[in-house]
Amino acid sequence: MLRKIFSALLCAIAVSAMAADKPADPSISSAETSFIRDALVKKGQQLGLDKSPELEQRIAEFRQEQLAELALDAARNEGMPDFSARAEEIYQARKDTQYHLPLRLRVWALELRLPAGKEAAIRDKLNAIRTEVAAGKTTFEAAVKANSEASDLSLTKGDTQWFHKGQKPDVFFDAAAQLSADKPLSEVVVHRDTAYLLYFIGRKESETLAFDTVKSDILNELQDEYRADHEQMLLDSLHEQFKHESADKPALSRNDAM
Repeated sequence: MLRKIFSALLCAIAVSAMAADKPADPSISSAETSFIRDALVKKGQQLGLDKSPELEQRIAEFRQEQLAELALDAARNEGMPDFSARAEEIYQARKDTQYHLPLRLRVWALELRLPAGKEAAIRDKLNAIRTEVAAGKTTFEAAVKANSEASDLSLTKGDTQWFHKGQKPDVFFDAAAQLSADKPLSEVVVHRDTAYLLYFIGRKESETLAFDTVKSDILNELQDEYRADHEQMLLDSLHEQFKHESADKPALSRNDAM
């Protein structure tokens, strides 16, 4: 029982120092964590555990581990250059691909299936809905809620969110691209066994992100690569040093024995 309390005390003391490395438990508030820590510290003091040699040993070991981690962090960042010029080179290489955003569209979509032999009836139904929406007798959102057969209707409410060419059927995209705030309602759109009515939400023209917009992301990428390389170099060096020192120890032991 004493050992369990002691272990809990040590864990609580280490909470603050280790918080940056471990994700917080969402089920426990910071106030509750502090309360548990303080209660365990008090219990440990009552038991005299604050004077325990084992506590001192664990604190010393924890300090050594933290010191080693700080040394590794310092080695990762040692000699890091200014990557601004390299970042701009990368930006130019990626500008027309990774940093180019195509035309993006967003619409409400009312979707009906087209069973064989009922294509005309479905078209008539959608055209009737279109007429009611255009006349202001109902809203498109209400029409979607009442009529759409989309499988994800309960989740999306008919909102496509932003999409670009290639993410929707070409006929769907082309129809959506014709819409605007002044002309928000599409004609009936048919793709394979599905028919749609579309209603304009928004449009974002194609653009290329400016260097200043993505510079920090590129710099972070380059700095992370630098840190990873230098960490690996240091660990490889220490690994070789360990091998050499381990190989020398048997020889030294034999000489001492003689």
